[in-house]
Amino acid sequence: MHFMNPVPLKSMVEVIRGFHTSPETIDIAQRLLAEMNKSGVVVEDSPGFVSNRVLMLTINEAIFLVQDRVASAATWTRSSKAASSTKMGPLETADLIGLDTILFSIEVLYESFNDSKYRPCPLLKKMVDAGLHGRKSGRGFYDYS
Repeated sequence: MHFMNPVPLKSMVEVIRGFHTSPETIDIAQRLLAEMNKSGVVVEDSPGFVSNRVLMLTINEAIFLVQDRVASAATWTRSSKAASSTKMGPLETADLIGLDTILFSIEVLYESFNDSKYRPCPLLKKMVDAGLHGRKSGRGFYDYS
């Protein structure tokens, strides 16, 4: 099962069906999620599953926008939240998850699919190398100190 972040606030969980996953196992997982007041959506096993494959591309592209000075982090966050009616923009989400975790996830997708659309933004690499990991380090695209 793939729980979304932040786990207490997200009601949906991806239930990953592997090659040998039985229908009984899926049923058990769904019942467990129901007991946790969460719902499960069954997806096939693939790097990034469904949500992270899309989320990592979105976050990476948002970082490219900041790197290319198309928009500041604050401007992009304001714009994306208004456009999608979400509580957090992609860069706030990246800071919450951890920029080091985001970089690792994007690198796994890049290596798994050998597709340039998953090429990590150089700014992301620089920030992680500088110890800017988001909320857990006190600073990422925003300052949390």
